[in-house]
Amino acid sequence: MSLAGEIDRLFQLPLSEFTPARNELLKRAPAQEKLHIQALHKPNVPAWAVNQLYWRERKVYDLLVRTAERLRAAHAQTIKGRSVDLAAVELPHAAAVKRAADRVRDILARSGDAATSATMNAVMDTLQALPGGGEPGRLTRPLAPLGFGALSAIVKGAKTPKGLAEIVTFARPKPPKPNPEVASAEAKRAKAEADKRQREIETELKGLDRELAAARKALTRAEAAKADADREVERSAADVSRRRAEVDRIERDVRRLRERQ
Repeated sequence: MSLAGEIDRLFQLPLSEFTPARNELLKRAPAQEKLHIQALHKPNVPAWAVNQLYWRERKVYDLLVRTAERLRAAHAQTIKGRSVDLAAVELPHAAAVKRAADRVRDILARSGDAATSATMNAVMDTLQALPGGGEPGRLTRPLAPLGFGALSAIVKGAKTPKGLAEIVTFARPKPPKPNPEVASAEAKRAKAEADKRQREIETELKGLDRELAAARKALTRAEAAKADADREVERSAADVSRRRAEVDRIERDVRRLRERQ
């Protein structure tokens, strides 16, 4: 396998195997390649997860990249003052990002890593920033998207839409400010749902309290019956002991009389 193939393999391994495998590769590598291999950093979890999207889910990864390139080219046209239907490119890109994020979450679950909020936020930043910011499949840290100001500043230097896509990344759009009326309605709905749930819980608790009281009574009766049964067993055991002693006495008397014959 070529050195490039060996390095690709490193970034496909589980994170726990990366460093030992890199050290092993370093031992076998030609002297002129050792510094390059030593410089390979172990990815953190978000970067590793996006790398696995590239290696294991290439169709999903490639679709994300294509929709990102179209989106960036469209924004470039907008900045130049041309009329562009942004929704026609934003929606496919958003769908591609969501699909990629779902696949990454599955990859993390299968690998045993928790898809925490912090991890997924870094993953989303990286997915939004693709393509760019590193060699595909070999990321070591999440990508940090640039804002639209960066696009405006450098769009003049991009000779083609593809060139633009290679050098520009986008930050996630800020969520819109909530409408006070909508927020109030949402708050009322949330309170109504919470009150309903509280009533359901109280009703369920009352039912469980009744069941618990009945179960405790049944337990008391069962314990009393067991105590009666234990006393009966003790009486029976004592009676057995007395009768065994009586049998032993009679047998001794019988043996003694027979010896006198």
